[in-house]
Amino acid sequence: MLKKIIAISILFVVLLSAGCTTAPKQVKTTKTAASTVQKTSTTTSSPAVSTNSGITVIAAGSLGYALKDLGQKWREVYPNTPILPGGGIFMGSIKGGKQIGVLHRQYDVYASAASSVIPQVLAPKYASWMIVFATNQVSVLYSQSSKAPITIEGKTYPVSDINSQNWWKFVTAPGVTIGVSNGSLDPAGFQAIQAMKLAGIYLVQHDNTAYNAWFHKELNYPVNDTNAIFQAIWIHKTKTGYLRPVGIEASLDAMIKTGAPYFGISYRSLAKSYGLGYIQLPWQVNLGYTNESAIRYYSQINSSGAPMGLSGSSSEAAQSGAPIFYAVTIPTNAPNKVLAKNYIMLLLGPIGQQVLKDTYFKPLSKPYFVPFNSKVTLPSGLSPYTQKLPARLQSGPGYKAMMGS
Repeated sequence: MLKKIIAISILFVVLLSAGCTTAPKQVKTTKTAASTVQKTSTTTSSPAVSTNSGITVIAAGSLGYALKDLGQKWREVYPNTPILPGGGIFMGSIKGGKQIGVLHRQYDVYASAASSVIPQVLAPKYASWMIVFATNQVSVLYSQSSKAPITIEGKTYPVSDINSQNWWKFVTAPGVTIGVSNGSLDPAGFQAIQAMKLAGIYLVQHDNTAYNAWFHKELNYPVNDTNAIFQAIWIHKTKTGYLRPVGIEASLDAMIKTGAPYFGISYRSLAKSYGLGYIQLPWQVNLGYTNESAIRYYSQINSSGAPMGLSGSSSEAAQSGAPIFYAVTIPTNAPNKVLAKNYIMLLLGPIGQQVLKDTYFKPLSKPYFVPFNSKVTLPSGLSPYTQKLPARLQSGPGYKAMMGS
């Protein structure tokens, strides 16, 4: 269970509420070399909404670029219905959830990088359902232009020499600074811990000789210590000052580009958004797969053990390993629920699906509707975009993956 913390108050604008019952206009899609460009059809009239009404969105920082693009599509489809500059307000998902669940702020739409934040922080008072709509992957991020020196086994390498075979040596090498999110504010923090614990298991099973040559002979960890990667980053680098926690995953961009830290452990989508290099990790490590075998494999670890609350909890019973599920809801205190419904229709429809794909997310082909009690139904108009949870997610590790520990 996520421990409730007091979030820092933020300044924001809440626009006056107004209804909008018109569905999104039909759009024509044309391809460019870089992305899909939506052109508003001239055959459908704009919804009759006064210019002083608007929609407010608060979302995970990792969704910043995607929802900025979606905000532009919103302006094309609903030109008379304002949306906040940049498409919304973005911060760590846990901190964002606390804006509603603890500080009682009013937003029309809330989207999280971990589906578990909604039932744990907003429900039951501020949320009665959620829609799980996309996945992401944990990756090692770096600046492709960095020439900062890294010493491994007596040899010096530039940061840009990292690859899928040596990444675990690069990120655990002494003197190498690593950037991560604070898991008490941002799910990317505890998901990075989970991924690195899974990496230890994977490498002991698949590259045992090289793993022990580095962690046992060079860094003095026990033979076959599957926690060595986690320990080297979150424990040793914390003690030596080489771990840089941030409050929002998107903050890693500027830090990595300046060379401090050398590497970030966060979402693959950030590489696309900010022009960073990234290492594609195996499915057993990246938390990006949602089939039953992957869910069971991820659930063998949790995020406990990190100092300073970085694991997402002050207790040892931190967040269990689970796929990265992005989820969205309309808070019960949302001032513009009809506008919020239209926004989610745009997000889940073809326009939103393409925006997510263009920014390295993997949208679910048919998102999952997750009610928090048997009496809850979706707002009218959203049902065609969703499906009930498949059997593998209705109980056991699958359900725990959605709802959190």
